[in-house]
Amino acid sequence: MLRKLAALIVLGFVAAPAAHAEAPRLYMAPVEGIFSFTPGQLDLAGPSDVGPVLRAGPADAGRLETFLDANDVTTLLIVRGNRVLREVSQDEDLYDANGVIRLVESGVPMDEIDALQAPDRIDIWAVGTSIDLTDRIEAVAEGENMRGAGAIMLKLTPEGRAMVTALTADNSGRQIATLLERNILASPVVQGPIASDSLAVSFASPEDPAREQWVMETLRALAQGQGQALPAPGQ
Repeated sequence: MLRKLAALIVLGFVAAPAAHAEAPRLYMAPVEGIFSFTPGQLDLAGPSDVGPVLRAGPADAGRLETFLDANDVTTLLIVRGNRVLREVSQDEDLYDANGVIRLVESGVPMDEIDALQAPDRIDIWAVGTSIDLTDRIEAVAEGENMRGAGAIMLKLTPEGRAMVTALTADNSGRQIATLLERNILASPVVQGPIASDSLAVSFASPEDPAREQWVMETLRALAQGQGQALPAPGQ
């Protein structure tokens, strides 16, 4: 049975460059659920006319159906590491009549496609309604989070602060993802409302220095209202 899904988002911080000509988008969203394919059961069907595709193995087919039934949300994200390979909206099918899942869509860097020849893990994230902070950043600086780890500090506009406060208040105890286009920067579990105009963005995992620099420069460009997409490392 084909699965029609509904809209998008995740709260955390993405850390991989997106290959889009338009301005990058910074947004946050609650994670309703994450489906992880069973280790060793990933059946990469290989390239097709639409790029790399995946077929869920027997051990995953039933679990995937249950997951989709339990997470009737607006958007699904197909994720590998901290990269969003594909975003599936309510107007699309997650898989076709043969159970084949298309992993990538237009705009995914070629190095990400090449890496899919031997995927170690691919997840499906069900995300709820997001908030868009792209035009609500006043300043960006390097700093530290509450644990003393390095982080990117975002100073939000009053409107941005109110949006984050409302999102975190409504999703206490839930994982929230922050994304910069196709890059997941962070996805912490929020224990209560965040009511500060300063937001610390800590990378969820160690990043390549070039990618970290790309994230910093892209966020600074957004804060300055430049709006252009910066070239990503290796592209």
